[in-house]
Amino acid sequence: MNAIFYFACVLLIVTIFCYCIFAFKVYLQSQKINELDKKLAVYGTDQQKESEKKVLDYKKKIDDFTTIINSHKISLNVFSFIEEKTLPDIWFSSINVSEVKDEINLSGESKNMETLSRQIKTFEESKDYIKDINVLNSQVEQQGKIIFTLNLSLNPNIFTYYANGFNSSFSLLENIKSSR
Repeated sequence: MNAIFYFACVLLIVTIFCYCIFAFKVYLQSQKINELDKKLAVYGTDQQKESEKKVLDYKKKIDDFTTIINSHKISLNVFSFIEEKTLPDIWFSSINVSEVKDEINLSGESKNMETLSRQIKTFEESKDYIKDINVLNSQVEQQGKIIFTLNLSLNPNIFTYYANGFNSSFSLLENIKSSR
């Protein structure tokens, strides 16, 4: 029992000694930093120091703004994508975009089942932007039209901002604007 007590006491003394050594080193480093700050304070005029503070403040604001912009998601690309990939005989009555889940639910109707199948195939060919497609519901109405609900799992990069827009749909819009 005495050996354990003496071992604990020695361990406590060694711990206190190490703490004192590190505290002293921190004190010496802070002294050196203060000396360097005093030497740097001599250089430059008050106007230069104010300008430096303003520049550093602007830099911080720009960095904060950059962080906000980079984390922002753009849903306009999703709508442009849907517009570009929708077949003429398909009509969407409801669109629900979930940027958090990277999903979109589309409800609508098609002329017939063949048209709906071609629409799903068109979406499936867009592997860069669509991960998975699920047909949640499809019903045949009396006139032969198909009422359907699709769930598209999207690739998160569809929500990112592109300076030139979203692939070919924005290129088409740019060509229209430039021809005016």
